[in-house]
Amino acid sequence: MRATTDETQRLDPIAAVSAFGRATYSDLVTVVALSVAASLASLPLVTLGAALLALVETMTDVVEGEAAGRRVSERARLAAFRESFRRNLRRGLPLSLLAIAVVATTYAYSTIALTVRQPAFLLGALAGLYAVVIVVVVLFRAASLVARAPEEPRTELSTTTALRDAAYHLLETPSFSVLQSCFAALLLGLCVSLGIAVVLLLPGWLALLEVVAFEETTGEGAERIVLAYRGELV
Repeated sequence: MRATTDETQRLDPIAAVSAFGRATYSDLVTVVALSVAASLASLPLVTLGAALLALVETMTDVVEGEAAGRRVSERARLAAFRESFRRNLRRGLPLSLLAIAVVATTYAYSTIALTVRQPAFLLGALAGLYAVVIVVVVLFRAASLVARAPEEPRTELSTTTALRDAAYHLLETPSFSVLQSCFAALLLGLCVSLGIAVVLLLPGWLALLEVVAFEETTGEGAERIVLAYRGELV
């Protein structure tokens, strides 16, 4: 109980939401450009993990650059995404396989459940939807750990290790991780209902959500991002 109390006193979900909204408003063009780039890069499916790693690394650099007063052009940001994507093609394979396995299993259960309408398959499909959201959050946190690893040892941090560490990382702040998962589910539902937003907004939004959540739970706080985008960070 004490750990939970300490967590709620230390973390500020309102600041995280404010930082997400402020960054989306200020860098909407970047969010759309990186979303489209990540969607196109993920088309072969096996490259989905590399696209995710490149997306989170680039979005992290965008937000950190804003906090440091370094603004770069959209072309430079896309160039950084391409470079990171090529560098992470092999490393991203475990992430791709995990994502494909979870989505394929959920799709299979959902299809069978709609066909036979048996309670066991309906429960399986529902559990699969929860699993998709959880896996999305874990995948993005693993990508954050890879992106934020020290420069020299970064090649030594495998994605399988990052996935394990991501699970532990999220469990350190369970209440905030639940809120992050709920917000991610909201974004998923919203973009799926709008159709084209899955390509134009969803990848960038999820990456930005992860960057803000990581900063709030591990960094100097999401309020720092708000101040940076307001030009008030000193």
